[in-house]
Amino acid sequence: MARPIEFDRGQALDAAMRLFWIRGYGASSLEQLTHAMGISRSSLYATFGDKRGLFQEALQLFSGRTQSILQREWCEAEPLATLPRFFSATILKVPKRRAARGCLLVNSVLELRGVEEELNQQAAQELARVEKVFEQCFSDAQARHQYPRRRSPDALAAQTMLINQGLRARCRAPRTPEAIRSEIDLACALLDLPRLASNHEPLS
Repeated sequence: MARPIEFDRGQALDAAMRLFWIRGYGASSLEQLTHAMGISRSSLYATFGDKRGLFQEALQLFSGRTQSILQREWCEAEPLATLPRFFSATILKVPKRRAARGCLLVNSVLELRGVEEELNQQAAQELARVEKVFEQCFSDAQARHQYPRRRSPDALAAQTMLINQGLRARCRAPRTPEAIRSEIDLACALLDLPRLASNHEPLS
């Protein structure tokens, strides 16, 4: 008879995701993972299969949380306001140490390309799911006649994702909140998006 799991699976996965986010897939050893998760190696294998399986779930968790933030910031009346609010919520209104990690999905695509192609593809697919929400913002705005139809929503979403990745890469270097906010405003101007509202000032 199998022994019951004696730890909180969600908390353990969250801890693993944070370690992968900080160190990357390759540099996160099983010893470091089990220590961060507070479980034994046998429990890791029994619950997640192996390090690869654990990482795959961590990517899904990160992607799901990112999409949840987009849904939380969704502005029904002005869909395009969702995107500046998303940039603020995930870059400005987080602790500096978290912003400096960049994005786990982007980091993983860069780290694993040509090394772990299966995991690289999963990270890219999770990014594509986030990009789909960007696309919905532009599609809804065009349907409401709030944004010109010169370009298709999918092309606009691809450009937004490119800018999103650039912003997160920039945050990996020391940046002041003022500099980050200025870059977000520039990104919004390039995309013809509204500027950040005053109530989305960075946290101290």
